[in-house]
Amino acid sequence: MAALWRQKRKGAASRGFALVIVIIVVLVASFLASQLILQVRTELAVSHNIKRRVSGHFLAAAGMNIGLFRILDRPLDTPALGAEEDWQDFIQGYPYQVFLPQGKVTYYVTSENGKIDLNKSPQALIELFLQYQLGEDKEEEILTVIDSLLDWRDNDDLHRENGAESEYYGALADPYIARNGKIEDPSEFFLLRGTRAMAGRFSASDVFTVHSTDGRINFNSLTPAMLDFLTGGDKERADAYYAAQAEFKGQLNQAIASEVLGDNYAKFQAFLTYGVSNSAFYYVVGTGYAGVEQNQEDATAVEGEAPRKQPGTVDSMVIKKEGGAFTCLAWQERYI
Repeated sequence: MAALWRQKRKGAASRGFALVIVIIVVLVASFLASQLILQVRTELAVSHNIKRRVSGHFLAAAGMNIGLFRILDRPLDTPALGAEEDWQDFIQGYPYQVFLPQGKVTYYVTSENGKIDLNKSPQALIELFLQYQLGEDKEEEILTVIDSLLDWRDNDDLHRENGAESEYYGALADPYIARNGKIEDPSEFFLLRGTRAMAGRFSASDVFTVHSTDGRINFNSLTPAMLDFLTGGDKERADAYYAAQAEFKGQLNQAIASEVLGDNYAKFQAFLTYGVSNSAFYYVVGTGYAGVEQNQEDATAVEGEAPRKQPGTVDSMVIKKEGGAFTCLAWQERYI
């Protein structure tokens, strides 16, 4: 009797052990399956983002090329993407948009005279821009950038009180030397001492140039970043600028500038020019939004909140226009 009881107990223990093994195997299999599913979903998301970026790049390139055709006065060579009258007057700085089967394209073209020239613009204008970016109370930081800019452009190794020369830049973790000459590309701005706090806030090519005629800003040919600067980030005034551009076909004057800029006009009056730009240098920008359809509503928008901004790809170039042809001087691709 005792032997039979021990045998039954041993059999029950064996079945219990087998059940534990089965549970462990199921748990391990479930864990591996969940990891596999997670990996597949991650790879699908990565593939989708890559596809979206590639599509965005080609859409951006399309917008940039449309802008090139229009600034080269060859609208008839461009496919009819809008109403025929839209091609009669091309306004510099005006944000045009086109919808293609693959997504939305926006583009604009501005004269390089519509930006701040890092070599020619008055120091007071550059200081106003730095005040807008850093704050009017950041006097020391602003002086550091100004002195560093002057040191970067001069041909000696003596730094100003708040500036820097090659000795300073050579001691950085990623060392480099000062140019000691005129700035050749707007991207050099972010090499200057004191500019790190502004990195990522704007693209240097959207604000700065080295190709302007006299260092002043042509009010008829502003990039969105320059318009944001002149209006102090006031969206209503920016919309008023574009409305005036459309109404007056890009022929804005002092009276219109005063109305659009309001109180800011007094600060910038001395730095503004008007009329048709006589520069041969232009900034051409195209932005592509893959998968965005006309009149599409953002399904992720929440009532009472601003709609989520669509990710896009921006292609831009600085060109020198020579008759009906052009030479590309600089190229940039970035994501927003």
